[in-house]
Amino acid sequence: MQIDWHYSWNVVDAAAGLLGWLVVLALVIRQRQKQETRRPIWKILLVTLAGFFSLSFKFPLFGQIVNMALLPLGLVVTYLFLRNRSWTDYRKFAWIGFTANYLFLVTALLAGFIHGSFYDRNDPSTYLAHLEKAKLVAIHPSAREATFDQELFSSSLAEVKASDMSGTLDWYRESKSEDGTQYQQERFPYALLGADARWGSGLHASAYLEADGKGLLLATKDRYYYYRSEKPMLRMEVSE
Repeated sequence: MQIDWHYSWNVVDAAAGLLGWLVVLALVIRQRQKQETRRPIWKILLVTLAGFFSLSFKFPLFGQIVNMALLPLGLVVTYLFLRNRSWTDYRKFAWIGFTANYLFLVTALLAGFIHGSFYDRNDPSTYLAHLEKAKLVAIHPSAREATFDQELFSSSLAEVKASDMSGTLDWYRESKSEDGTQYQQERFPYALLGADARWGSGLHASAYLEADGKGLLLATKDRYYYYRSEKPMLRMEVSE
């Protein structure tokens, strides 16, 4: 089995999530040690997880979509189930589970700030860091003969500059429809496939190159980036 070390997963989010669960586990262990009659650990963990479930809503905060827990549904269900038995022994564990929602909210926000300091979303090399498996594909018959050269592309990528997006996004959206007025203009007739983002970034972007080889359009899940180079980023066929 071959391991692809360039597979892009968000190492910052993973570390933040792991930290959050370790804190929850530490709180559970500490609370259990305070009990005079210690309940089975598997029941304690089950109650803690049940307390985690809540009625929540999503909203944008600091450029992220976060969950805010409102009603402790899991805690209420646990109470109804254990009220005539051992609710007093498990109550604090259910509350630990519910308050863990806010712990994970804080870690998610911290992860967002840390991620931004390590991975610049405005730098095209963040999305196109590994080009070993990259290949150029003509996505329209009008594309001129062009060859992808990793060394040339990498050197050009280091010198590109963010360019004016006006008109570019309108063209891109309209060109996807066959009855659009821009469909036949073929402004970006090349797609770059197989390129990987920086390890641990968890980022992905579809890359398209302009007909003259000097323009680069990156399409992520939430926005677009357009860059221009002074020289072609591809080895273009010379027109006679």
